[in-house]
This record gives sequence, structure tokens and C-alpha cells, in this order.
Amino acid sequence: MKRFINGFSQITTVLTVSVIILSAVFVIPRYFGVVPYIVRSGSMEPVIHTGSVAFINQGDKEVRPGDIVTYRLTGPSGSDTLVTHRVIRVQDGVYTTRGDANETEDLSPVTREQLVGTYVCQIPCAGYLMAYISPRTALAVAVWILLLNGASMAMSWAASP
Repeated sequence: MKRFINGFSQITTVLTVSVIILSAVFVIPRYFGVVPYIVRSGSMEPVIHTGSVAFINQGDKEVRPGDIVTYRLTGPSGSDTLVTHRVIRVQDGVYTTRGDANETEDLSPVTREQLVGTYVCQIPCAGYLMAYISPRTALAVAVWILLLNGASMAMSWAASP
């Protein structure tokens, strides 16, 4: 029985630490103005992969040609779309952008007001996971981890002499 309790405790510890580290990777950067976004297209391949989570520094809007930026495009229905492309030219405060995988420049020039920030880094494939994690799912995982830890502690106390 002691062997089972030790194994259960180790598994619970690994799961708890994994969830804490994963949460920290997505939460802590926000305090520094770096926000994660899911990459939904391959326009920036091979630099930024579809399904990745790209981290964008919202505080950095000093942009030069060659920088990768995220900006807002407002569609005909009034909804915003975020686009992450490389700046290829800056002229009179207007940015010309293009996706690395695209052959032509973007049709719409980008103004400073549209800029969300500059690209920092990515976590490949993490966007596929993030797309399925709703606040309700995250709460369920947190409760599950708490229950596992509670059960682990209860078993350890019950088994101790």
C-alpha cells in the first residue's frame, strides 16, 4: 500500500508542477506587456508556424523594416482581425507589411494606431491546445489538480504511523 501511495504522490506532484509551469508561461509575461496569440495561418512560415502561440510585446511600437509586428485590421462588419507580418518598408509613419510565405505585399498599409506590438517568440503547436482550453476547462483542471493533491495528502497522512 505504501508503494501505491508513493507512486500516486509522485504522479500528483509531476502533474501539479507541470500545470504550474504551463500556467506561468502564459500568465507571467502578461505582467510585462507580452501577450500570447494563437497563430491561425501559415503566412509567416517558416519563421512562425501555424498552430503556434506567438508572444507579442504590446509595449514595443518602435518598428523598423525587418521587424515582425502584429496589427489590427477592421473588417467590413466592424470586427477586428489580428495579423502578424513582417514590416518591409516604413514611409511617412505608414508601414508596408508582408507575410514571409506570401509573394506580394499586403494591400492595406498599416498605421501606428493599428499596431498591437512586436513579435518576441513562439511556442510551436501550443496554439492547438490553447484553442480548446476554455475558462470552464481550465477551472475543471484546477479543481482536478486540487482534488488529486488533497487525496495524495490524505493517503500520506493515513499511511503514516
